[in-house]
Formats: sequence, C-alpha cells, structure tokens
Amino acid sequence: MKINSLNLTSATALNFECTFTAPICVLHGRYSDLALDLIREVIGDYGAQNDPDRVDDGRFVIHADVEIDDKNYNVCYIRNADFMGDNRLAVNFEPNSISFSEDDTREYVDKCKEDDCSPMFIYDYFDRLDEAEDITYILDQLSKFRRQIFIAVCPNYPIEKMKHEKVQMVQI
Repeated sequence: MKINSLNLTSATALNFECTFTAPICVLHGRYSDLALDLIREVIGDYGAQNDPDRVDDGRFVIHADVEIDDKNYNVCYIRNADFMGDNRLAVNFEPNSISFSEDDTREYVDKCKEDDCSPMFIYDYFDRLDEAEDITYILDQLSKFRRQIFIAVCPNYPIEKMKHEKVQMVQI
C-alpha cells in the first residue's frame, strides 16, 4: 500500500494538500498527530492516538490517492458528515459526477483490511529525543523498511534535523 497524495480539510484546523515523493514523510505542526490519525482512518486503521472528534467536532473531508496491489484508488472520506459517527467512504468517482464505483469501494475496504504493507505511523518519538542527538542513523534505518513511514512532530521541533535524502517535510 502506498498513499500517493492527500488532501485534508476541516472548518478551522486543517487545510493542506500534499503529494508524497519520499519514503518518509514528516508532518510538522500543531495538528500533525491529528493528520496522522486521519490518514490512518482513510486506510481503515482506527487506532488513533487521540480522538479526532476533539477538533472541529471531528468533521473532516479527506481525499487520497492510494495504490494497493498496483491499482489506484481515488478515495473520498467524509468524517462525521451529518452527525458524529456518520462516516462516508467512496472510491473512484466518475469525472464531474457524484457517481462512484461501488465495486471498487468494496474492493478498497477489503484490501485495506488484509494489507500487510500498510504505512507505519510514528507519534512523539522524535519530539522526546535530546535535541543534541544526531538522528541520521534512525532515518537511515527507517528508510530501509519496504513501506511508507509517516512521522508527526510538534511545531517547535527543529525541522533542520530531519534533512535527509529520504525524507519529505510537510508543514501542517
């Protein structure tokens, strides 16, 4: 599984779009952990660190381009659409239409449940390391995994420490 691009929006907290070009993506900012939680939800992983309902009543719209088994899924996930718990997922919309592929949506959900190569999510680890510690070795080791790595760091984290050929920085 590979998430190629992502668009997260909400009323006040999130509004960003990103195409992922490196095996490690560092999300930097106030809502970086929330963004990781939402990325996890869009791929069927509901092990959120914190409840996304704590921000903007949990109302988010997420668009993602996800590749599983060499097939692309253009995903739209609306969280808490009309009320809390009203989450809607649809895949592969027809151009300029609200019609989507029900077969591809079912297939996407099934593949997400069985996928062994889903991304790895790292929360708070780098925030807790001593700032004097060189993290190049850790980033080298993470880049050897055969899966995408998403890392959340707080807004005060010195992002220059994350400069690495296999790392992409995304400001939240």
